[in-house]
Amino acid sequence: MHYLSAILPLFSSILFLCLGITVYFLSKGELRGVFLRFCYITFHWQFSWVLLFSLHNSEYSDLICKIGYSGIIFLPIAFYETIIHYLNRSKKYLPWFYFLGFLFLISLWTSNLFIKGAYLQSFGYYPEAGILHVGYMMMVAILLILVLFILYRELKEEKKRIRKIQMQFFFVSTIFFCFSAIDYLLNYPALIQKLNVQLYPYGVFFISFSMLVFILSHFITLNLTLENRVTLKTAQLKNSVEALEEAARIKKDFIANITHELRTPLTLIRGWTDFIIDGESGKVPAKLIKIIDKIALQTLNLTEKINELLKISKFDAGMEKLVLTKTDIDSTIFQIVSSFKGLTDQSRIDLKYACESKTGDVFIDNEKLKDILNNLIRNAYKFTEKGEITITLQKMNDWMVIKVKDTGIGMSQKILKSIFQRFHQGDSSKTRKYEGTGLGLAIVKDSVEIMHGTIFVESVENKGTLFTIKLPMDLELRETGSIIENRTEERRTKHTDYGSKDRRKKDRRLTDLAKINNEDIIRISASDKTLSSQKTIKRIIPKNSMGVILIAEDNTGIQDFLSTALKGYTLLIASNGQAAWEVIQQENLPDLVISDIMMPIMNGYALLENIRTHKKTTSLPVIIITSLTEQGDRIKSLQLGADDYLTKPFHHLELQARVKNVLSLHKLEREKTRSEQLEVFLMVLASVIESKDTYTGGHVERVASFSRDLARKANLPEILVNDIYMGTIVHDVGKIGIKDEVLNKPGKLTQEEFEHIKTHPVIGKNLLSKLKIAPIAVNIAYYHQEKWNGTGYPCGISKKNIPIEARIATIADYWDAITSERPYRKAIPLKKAIQIMNEERGKSFDPELFDLFMDENDKLYLKHLSSGKLKELI
Repeated sequence: MHYLSAILPLFSSILFLCLGITVYFLSKGELRGVFLRFCYITFHWQFSWVLLFSLHNSEYSDLICKIGYSGIIFLPIAFYETIIHYLNRSKKYLPWFYFLGFLFLISLWTSNLFIKGAYLQSFGYYPEAGILHVGYMMMVAILLILVLFILYRELKEEKKRIRKIQMQFFFVSTIFFCFSAIDYLLNYPALIQKLNVQLYPYGVFFISFSMLVFILSHFITLNLTLENRVTLKTAQLKNSVEALEEAARIKKDFIANITHELRTPLTLIRGWTDFIIDGESGKVPAKLIKIIDKIALQTLNLTEKINELLKISKFDAGMEKLVLTKTDIDSTIFQIVSSFKGLTDQSRIDLKYACESKTGDVFIDNEKLKDILNNLIRNAYKFTEKGEITITLQKMNDWMVIKVKDTGIGMSQKILKSIFQRFHQGDSSKTRKYEGTGLGLAIVKDSVEIMHGTIFVESVENKGTLFTIKLPMDLELRETGSIIENRTEERRTKHTDYGSKDRRKKDRRLTDLAKINNEDIIRISASDKTLSSQKTIKRIIPKNSMGVILIAEDNTGIQDFLSTALKGYTLLIASNGQAAWEVIQQENLPDLVISDIMMPIMNGYALLENIRTHKKTTSLPVIIITSLTEQGDRIKSLQLGADDYLTKPFHHLELQARVKNVLSLHKLEREKTRSEQLEVFLMVLASVIESKDTYTGGHVERVASFSRDLARKANLPEILVNDIYMGTIVHDVGKIGIKDEVLNKPGKLTQEEFEHIKTHPVIGKNLLSKLKIAPIAVNIAYYHQEKWNGTGYPCGISKKNIPIEARIATIADYWDAITSERPYRKAIPLKKAIQIMNEERGKSFDPELFDLFMDENDKLYLKHLSSGKLKELI
């Protein structure tokens, strides 16, 4: 019988252990640890009773009772802790309950006051309560009342339906857990005998049932939550579908509107340019016709790109529909291929077409067939420098197979994987050789697939590429609603009157000038081929050149525009950065470089970096012009050293202004550099002079400083002040031609020697005149010995006939001469020197300049004297 009593606690222990482990590993947060502790304590209690009932031995029953009750003591506390953690309630009382639990645990193992020992019941041994057990029962009652109170309040306050249902199940589960406390009565044998009832195993049943209710509540709540989420997601999905349908409608409307808005101005531009070219507006000068023809070509180019964007947008929006007509496929393909014959012949590329099996008339969308072949043949032509392009048509069962093969540059396996993606190009770098939008093959693939066909591509680098297209020959059965009857013979052959006998007899799109036909495609392709293969340097040399500009630009249309906008300059035009760099290295440096960024072989960034990292070209000005509009490209260009940055499209007047500004700034910088170099040269020259005249050490620096200060006080322009300073440095340069024995003679000079000394201004003038950048220095060297009253030399001119720079230098030179040591005398004391200077006012010196120099307010004349000399005035 006692073995049967152990079955229920065994089930309960396993249940709680599995539940605790499962919740711990499936949930997150602090709660999982708390719940695991609660489940372990319950397992500890129940498994202890399994051992107690199974052994049925009085020798071990007391020990097992204590082990079991070591867990039971903390069971209600752990249950309370789990509830308050889950509901995020205050935990301020929790430490006190654990403190009481530990006190009960100590009394359990140290005395018989909590548990007296085990006594025998009908179902096995069971612990008998001591006097302290009553206090423990009071704590249990308080904890259960607190739990019920907390759950009741939570249930009343909860507004969310699912959460409220969950709280209801928790409340029921807690009530059943409270009923499990009936087991505590078994600890009181006297009470059991008095009641005369069998209470075991109701306690175990209630605690197990409470957990089953808890598990059930979890699954019910989870199910309700999932149902709620499904309902919410269904509503969101419905809204998303409606939003997508609305977006698709808006996109269709947008494409319809944008088609009209873009095609209308293009039609007008195309129409009016054709109108002028055809002579409808009267005779137009040949030069203007060339410009208008260039506009017409670029209009075609723009129209084609816009048409590609519109086509791909229609495919994406699901607006592209089939228009099937009965067509002689062989004849149609032959006509399309033949239209490229003249273009390929010019480039010496052999274009072949062969129909390998008769196909007859089939229903097909002619426009889409043209899109497919035009794009594939254009691609083959663009990427084939020499060799052949072969187009074949053959019938295979109910399919027609069209192959386009070339002997061009081919593609790598990496490129083949994404060749049909929108806007993808084999080479999308800034040095790509071939331009394009990357939409051609995407249009081909969409056109093939809308006609229920397939397209394959095979390619080998440097050997060529093969496109294979399979199209069904029963499209009329697959797309019955897309069949359009062919036009009548009368409608096809109807004569169109163009309104002018002189008007060119070619097919005109009277109703849709924004449509591109094969003639237009050939013209655009020819322009593209020239653009990518041009290697020579184009030179434009005007009669009176304003400077030399090197242009690195791969687009021939932009080249033509720049050459027209920059007329008056000598232009060297290169089609890529490498060609431009070779010009810079092999020829004289240009005054300016204008470069695009995206060019074949070497892009604009690499060209700019080369210019800035080579010593010869480091200061060469560069203007970047590009269609790249990202701020990062502008910043990178300026960081690499570009002087200016211009984004396409730009006005020709803006270009001219930018070019003029950059050239002017560079000219100023060159002049500044030359000025600095001149100053160094003149200082070296002055040092050479002083090395001949040992008695004038520091003389030129002092005279130059006095002259600069006097010129500045006279309110002369700062540029002139600087020129006077540098000119005064070499005012005695003519002494180079004076004999050393005369120049350094300690005694008085003879008349002959004095006449020899008087030649130094002329010698100085002759020397400095060879420096065309120093006219002020020439005047100072030549006239600084002239006097205000006309008694000086070499010319004997007077007053304001003497250049002002020379009059300034005369005052400075005279003052420094009399206050400095000379070979033939000592330095004159300052007071005496000032007296001599005053006596020469109006004789040797300009009175106005002299008064400024000798002004007692700022005493300019004392500024550059030594401290020892200044002591004479104290």
